[in-house]
Amino acid sequence: MLAVASNARGSEIDDREILGLLGDGETVVSTSRIPRPISRVAENVTVITAEQITALNAHSLGEVLNTVPGIQLERVQTPGNFTSFSFQGAGESHVQLLIDGVPQNNLLQGLADSNLIPVQNIERIEIIKGAASASWGQALGGVINVITKMPDTERTLGGTVFTSLGERFTSDLRAEVSGSTDRLGYYLSGGQLHSDGLLPNNGINRGNAYGKLVYDLPNQGQVSFGLSLLQASRGLDETELYHDGGSNLNGYSFLNLALPLTKKLSLEMQGYATEGDDETRFGHFDQGAVVVDNKFRLRESRRGVSSKLIWGDSSANVVAGVEYEHGATRQWDALVPGSPFLTNRSGDRWSTYANGSYTLGALTILPGVRFDHTVFNNDTVSYTLGATYQLSEKNVLRSYVAKGYSLANAIWNNGPQKVWTFQAGAESSSIPYLWLKGTFFYNDTWNVEVGDFDATSPGVTLRDQIKEGFEVEARTVPVYHTFLSGGYTFIYARDSKTHTRLNDVPEHGIKLSLHYTGSPTGLSGVVTGNYVRWNASEGENAKYDGFVWDLSLTQKLFPGRELSPELFFTAHNIFDRAQYLNGNYYKNTGRWVEGGARFKF
Repeated sequence: MLAVASNARGSEIDDREILGLLGDGETVVSTSRIPRPISRVAENVTVITAEQITALNAHSLGEVLNTVPGIQLERVQTPGNFTSFSFQGAGESHVQLLIDGVPQNNLLQGLADSNLIPVQNIERIEIIKGAASASWGQALGGVINVITKMPDTERTLGGTVFTSLGERFTSDLRAEVSGSTDRLGYYLSGGQLHSDGLLPNNGINRGNAYGKLVYDLPNQGQVSFGLSLLQASRGLDETELYHDGGSNLNGYSFLNLALPLTKKLSLEMQGYATEGDDETRFGHFDQGAVVVDNKFRLRESRRGVSSKLIWGDSSANVVAGVEYEHGATRQWDALVPGSPFLTNRSGDRWSTYANGSYTLGALTILPGVRFDHTVFNNDTVSYTLGATYQLSEKNVLRSYVAKGYSLANAIWNNGPQKVWTFQAGAESSSIPYLWLKGTFFYNDTWNVEVGDFDATSPGVTLRDQIKEGFEVEARTVPVYHTFLSGGYTFIYARDSKTHTRLNDVPEHGIKLSLHYTGSPTGLSGVVTGNYVRWNASEGENAKYDGFVWDLSLTQKLFPGRELSPELFFTAHNIFDRAQYLNGNYYKNTGRWVEGGARFKF
């Protein structure tokens, strides 16, 4: 369940204020299952708002993640097409992705298809880079907590229509409506993303619909219901030898209750259900015709319930909860019945956890513990102990140590993959016009699955790995409507036993952006730059010869009007740079442009 649940739809009056947890004007995050000011959070946290997503004119969650320091997409291709990502070197199967509190990683491999997730209904994204299993369970490498938009409380009907058109008939059509009557609010959105493919056999057709109803109870509690449906068909890649594709049909629903019990105590409960039906086709060319060799079908379902109690105030608080889920995953090959990649498993998972904080003057201590009965693998206990110290109003020190886990591939029963992590850092705005944050991280992981993709006798090798490094972020104060931001991440990854360097881990990563906002003329824009240096395996023909720069400009037609129509233009990979990990299959797109309009009513 979302740790932040409003009691007045879309307003700032919610459980956090009732319990006295809010900071004075600070960003509040729910990364520990309990809302806290970001200065009292030990982990390395990044928050992305709906306004930032709008400025990028992004199509999918993956595009937004690729602008965050420490996060790197492996493939940057046609919008909405398949990609994978890493958090400070931890693969996406080690990162828990949640939307509305509903887990999005599949049960088979723990993968989360971030580029399949549309962005128009996202209010904010809270990102933890580092182990967070004591709060969230399967989160060895981090958490992406997506919080969707709430109903508009100011009007009975309002909304937005968005349309864009780019090269290769790349189009994105979407709309949303929202409003409230008496105690009931609603939010509805839908869209259609299409492209013939900016690379060979890389086209996409994605349709999605989302709806949320929120009812305010007379005692300041709240009930909310949500439903999401998504369908997509995609060409995955094409070379001289191979031609692959796939399709997806999935959805989820949730029912939440948030109920203040006393001045210091509140109850939150959730029930959810998910369904997924995916098909992946692997093929080759035979005299110019495509021959499909494998047709994998994956069907999954999950049914979950959870409950938690939040007690305390801004100086001392604790959240304790229980979770239960029944999950089923089945994969088969429609063309090769005896394929070794088959699985058919189901079972019940349950967990209990407690996390808290205690503040004494400038020091805040943040302990946490969680037990998980994982069914497919062994049971596991996760711990965390963190601290923040407020040196002054503008300077904060933070650190934490944690033990976490991620579930193994359901095809093989290897037990959970585990990590001991340590992070320490500081955040400061003491230098005039400049905000700085630095973090050192050390992750000792074991039982890590390294896949062997032999089609006839596949398997995995279990490895012990160490990934350590540091991350530095900076942002300037706006001057003449302009500010700069950026980050640098260094990762030294090695095998714990042989001490050899690990391949295919982003050793150096740089994110840069220049923002222009608030102009009296109604013009705004953002330029983003991304550079990554992979320690690529020999034979992958990797290439990273420079920054990939994107430019997005937005112009309000009537700057003085809040609901003014907007025109936008986006140029991707302006200087046509090559930057990819695997040049044999997954090259990045070259320069391409798109433009469109946004109408609010």
